[in-house]
Amino acid sequence: MINNLGENHFNEAQIKAITHGAGAMLVLAGPGSGKTTVITQRIKYLIEVYQVKPEEILVITFTKAAAAEMQDRFFRITNEKAYPVNFGTFHAVFFQILRHTYRFTGENIIRESDKYRLLTRVLEELPPEIASQEQKESEEADSSTERIQRILEEISKVKNSGISPEEVKSETVSQEEFIYIYQTYKRLMNQNRLIDFDDMVLLCRDLLMQRQETLQLWQERFSYILIDEFQDICPLQYEVVRLLAKPQNNLFIVGDDDQSIYGFRGASPEIMLHFQNDYPNAAQVLLNENYRSKRDIVDAAGRLIMHNKERFSKEIKAHNTAENSIRIMPFPSKQQQALNITELIKQYMQQEDAKYSDIAILYRTNNHTVYTANQLMKSSIPFIMKEKPKNIYGSSIAKDIVAYINYALKQDMVSDFYRIMNRPVRYIKRNTVPTKPFQMQELLQNNRGTDYVCKNVVMLYEQLHVIRRLTPFSAVNYIRKGIGYEEYLKKQNQSKNIPWEQVVEELDDLQTCAKDFETLEEWLEHIHNYDTMVEKALPKKNKQEDFDAVNIVTMHASKGLEWKIVILPDVNENVVPHKKAVTDKELEEERRMFYVAMTRAKEHLFIFYVYEKEAGNFLPSRFIGEITCEA
Repeated sequence: MINNLGENHFNEAQIKAITHGAGAMLVLAGPGSGKTTVITQRIKYLIEVYQVKPEEILVITFTKAAAAEMQDRFFRITNEKAYPVNFGTFHAVFFQILRHTYRFTGENIIRESDKYRLLTRVLEELPPEIASQEQKESEEADSSTERIQRILEEISKVKNSGISPEEVKSETVSQEEFIYIYQTYKRLMNQNRLIDFDDMVLLCRDLLMQRQETLQLWQERFSYILIDEFQDICPLQYEVVRLLAKPQNNLFIVGDDDQSIYGFRGASPEIMLHFQNDYPNAAQVLLNENYRSKRDIVDAAGRLIMHNKERFSKEIKAHNTAENSIRIMPFPSKQQQALNITELIKQYMQQEDAKYSDIAILYRTNNHTVYTANQLMKSSIPFIMKEKPKNIYGSSIAKDIVAYINYALKQDMVSDFYRIMNRPVRYIKRNTVPTKPFQMQELLQNNRGTDYVCKNVVMLYEQLHVIRRLTPFSAVNYIRKGIGYEEYLKKQNQSKNIPWEQVVEELDDLQTCAKDFETLEEWLEHIHNYDTMVEKALPKKNKQEDFDAVNIVTMHASKGLEWKIVILPDVNENVVPHKKAVTDKELEEERRMFYVAMTRAKEHLFIFYVYEKEAGNFLPSRFIGEITCEA
């Protein structure tokens, strides 16, 4: 059999995994250890050597792309033999089972756009006694799309975890609101005979537990089950898999507990850690040779992850023994960091056969990408973003600032005046404001008899005159401090469920972005074109592969990918690890995520952090210390 596999192509651990026979097996697969190769070669072994019928083999992945890649790899190693092996995502497999019993069709699966519309309806119809102050003040609320996305994620977590909505502490709405939203959303889904991906898991679990004949049918259908990225499994998915695998328990799981980073979706690395408690006779093998990254990248990542306590103890070694591939650098500002990134890219592109697509810039969240994206645009460096970032200029705060500057320059948009006239409060009544462009004297005339309002109007116009003469950075600062907008926000924020630090951070980010522009007109033009520029950076269907560009990706989205050069900016406390990570469990997941980000690099890894002396609170991430300190 070893000869059939080609002993020169596989190490001892890989061969052990590939040639495993019946029964459960846990394969711990470190980064770049060839897990896809092991899975596809095992399928081939089961069919051609172990004589398993191809149609009885089920291979489960977490994404359609992973399933397609797995199937394509298998097709190629079998000399394009059309073996009827079942490849699919968890949701595809579960839907197949539901379709067979309940006669579901694709029409029963709710589209993402319809989920947003349905939840929007629920939010709009919240009873007044339940709706929070933030919901009532719709003009002041944050982006509805982002808000709805956060609520949908929380609903998903409830379903995947198998807990009740009463047990979830929503970070978006009050507890009472969340329970009402969850129950109403679920009722409307049922009324329309609609299901989402999370419902597929719940319905499938209940079906298999309640109908023995159905369970037996599918147990006989899938006699061998292989699961990729097992560390990302949630408790309900695991329940279904265990039911399907009985009684033979030919369950072959492949994953890395050190790369479990989807806790917010309900994924639980504890399932993998306790797998052998559930299957005491399960074999275990460690794929500990990294074929992707140079040795010092592998060693540094190893020093980092060993600080996690809840993990399998393992030592990953590098196949490539080259070193000097890591640079850790501080910068005095985010602008300087972004400038250095662009210069780094330019230098790399001077090399022969260099491609922009060799490079990835990995951020903790999309919210931090604005500085780098701006600089790449200015430097005419092509880039793509896997996910659309939050538009820093799309928030209510940014719109207020822009309205101030717009009106200061032109005074021809009454809508701008409406937005700023009582921010901060000046007691200007809307019915006294002309509906067409107007002069200050006309507004004063309409407010005659109310001296305090007239005084405020005159002061506002004096402030607008000051703004016209300022740079963008100074203008934002003047609006914040000189006009009193920040104090106004502080008073307004007392009735909202938003940390004040978050508001200040948004103001700081906006002001920092303004630094890059010399005139107000230049900055406004940039803001006006920002969405268009970002849209150009987003991948287009069927065109992404042909587009040579730098990749800007979140650390979460980088999982499973690799690049020659990986740049990790903003490696600061409260960013990496995220400021919301407080418990030991949360911090361990943040460390795992940074471990994933580091191990995406094949040849060079750059780790950058910012120290802004004037801010006084920018500290390098604790992870940098863990990387650089020998155990």
